[in-house]
Amino acid sequence: MCSFLSIGRTNHVSLGPVTPDRIDPAIRQLSETYNHRSVEAHWQAIWQQTQIYDTDTARAAPDQPPFYNLMMFPYPSAAGLHVGNVYAFTGADIYGRFMAMQCKDVFEPMGFDAFGIHSENFAIKQGIHPRQLTAQNVERFRETQLKWIGNRFAWNHEVNTTDPTYYKWTQWLFLQLFKAGLAERKRAAVNWCPSCKTVLADEQVAEGECERCGTKATQRELEQWFFKITRYAQRLLDNLDNLDWSERVKTIQRNWIGRSETDGEVHYHLRDWLISRQRYWGPPIPIIHCDTCGVVPVPEDQLPVELPQTDNWLPQGTGNSPLADIPEFVNTTCPCCGSKARRETDVSDNFLDSAWYFLRYPSSHCSDIPFDLEITAHWLPVDMYIGGAEHSVLHLMYTRFITMVLHDLGYLPFEEPFRRFRAHGLITQNGVKMSKSKGNVVPPDQYIEAYGADTLRVYLMFLGPYEQGGDFSDQGITGVHRFLNRIWQLVMTYLAAEVSQSMDRESQRQLHQTIHKVNTDIQELKYNTAIAALMSYLNHLEAKDTPAWEEVHALVLMLAPFAPHIAEELWHHLGEPYSVHQQPFPQADLAQIQSEQVTIAVQINGRTRTTLKLAIEASEAEATAQAMQSAIVQRYLKDGDIKRVIYVPGQVLNWVI
Repeated sequence: MCSFLSIGRTNHVSLGPVTPDRIDPAIRQLSETYNHRSVEAHWQAIWQQTQIYDTDTARAAPDQPPFYNLMMFPYPSAAGLHVGNVYAFTGADIYGRFMAMQCKDVFEPMGFDAFGIHSENFAIKQGIHPRQLTAQNVERFRETQLKWIGNRFAWNHEVNTTDPTYYKWTQWLFLQLFKAGLAERKRAAVNWCPSCKTVLADEQVAEGECERCGTKATQRELEQWFFKITRYAQRLLDNLDNLDWSERVKTIQRNWIGRSETDGEVHYHLRDWLISRQRYWGPPIPIIHCDTCGVVPVPEDQLPVELPQTDNWLPQGTGNSPLADIPEFVNTTCPCCGSKARRETDVSDNFLDSAWYFLRYPSSHCSDIPFDLEITAHWLPVDMYIGGAEHSVLHLMYTRFITMVLHDLGYLPFEEPFRRFRAHGLITQNGVKMSKSKGNVVPPDQYIEAYGADTLRVYLMFLGPYEQGGDFSDQGITGVHRFLNRIWQLVMTYLAAEVSQSMDRESQRQLHQTIHKVNTDIQELKYNTAIAALMSYLNHLEAKDTPAWEEVHALVLMLAPFAPHIAEELWHHLGEPYSVHQQPFPQADLAQIQSEQVTIAVQINGRTRTTLKLAIEASEAEATAQAMQSAIVQRYLKDGDIKRVIYVPGQVLNWVI
């Protein structure tokens, strides 16, 4: 068992013991009533002060194996997150917090996928420049939502795909594929969205419609940039057999790659990845067109090719990006011959931004390289990645392809990016998928204000199996709020008791059964049944006069991944060292789980015919069911009717026939 009594290996501010004089006066008045607003604000401030979740990725933690816990970063393409986003992030965070309590050095970063059509379309709808609106949205997402939901985000490694220090390396990545012969500009029939006024990759067209806006796609002949993902089709297919991923995602990828054989030839449904976009809001493709030299890559020391500021950023629908109308951007000189030349005016698909962001997170502090090889070898591949199955053939396929290419070019020691991937379920409202396009999204803010982030977290996880999702309504959340209040009152009752109770044999069994159940369920992402086990255990503890020390401490520790704020506060009230999230998760003693066995006599008309081994608390029905399986008993009962049953638990089962 490991000890987490220190703040950790990074340059944290040491909080030391949280003595009463260091606690906000409002907090000291909470022994009678649980005030979620004060508790959550207080501990979020402490976590920020001590930088408890910040990670120094360049330094290995002694005796703590690295664990990279990744979740899909959000599009800041709306006014804010909705409860479906909180559902996804909370489920991933619970797993990360649990792994930290398993003595792992957990890295849980967060950032913003802020380029692309989704962000630009929202800017068009609002009538605000995407540069201004995206900055506002990122601030809103980070400061008033993501920092309030209780995740252990390592904000010191935040990335933003619109930052030139990030997309410099997205452009570098394009150049590596270009030099390797995997990026090609060619004239081809492509999908065109008349509404979004840009081309779409095959993967972005569903049943003939634009997956972003639902407009029917048409066909156009245009010069476009493609990545030759088809060269990797068989490898992408073969590797699926060995991936620890959700089966539904692997099935979707197999179907999309679509290997078939006719007349002895192998064919694939997969087509090359179309990455050009005739929009403004994206990283310029780092290519120069020279009449003498042809297509020329921008020298790496001239990166980034920055996206120019302009007021004329609306998509034109002509097949050209608005960048084509900015002479000071377009006109340049050829780096090879020095002649007049023109910059490429298409920008790249935002799925290229997100195809490598997981590599940038640990090395986000490095300005001269996209990712540090030593840091990358220590932290990657990603240990657990959680996200939506809707990204199976877009983000997840592209990410696998980019990783394979970087491996083949000698940049990475692995060719698959994620050791494990799990697809979370969907949150619906009245049975309908929650989405911005349907206008039925539910912001989390009002529920965090009224009930607290911990209540919202537990409620969302209790809706159903995490990988299936559930239907959101206002009615169930109050019950979860009462559940947390009952835990609060239980701990206060324990603290007010003059004598600490000891545990009897049955209490020990109940404790270790609960620990085993919660431990197992969290590992399998069965959060709803883990919470149900905690609720059942709370009922058991409330039936006692006073719970024992072991019972109270174990309950708070098991609650910690689900409801981090109240668990932190209760841990402090119990006089334990900061932080509850740096303590080992309780471990079950399997020997304690087994009920004590006793041998009882099975009698017929008062004469013992056989014996049974049963749990000491076995019911009459359980004893009868087991006795009926005995061939001896069956022989004696076949010619008579049972008139009466006499059962003395732990001693005898007697049938009068």
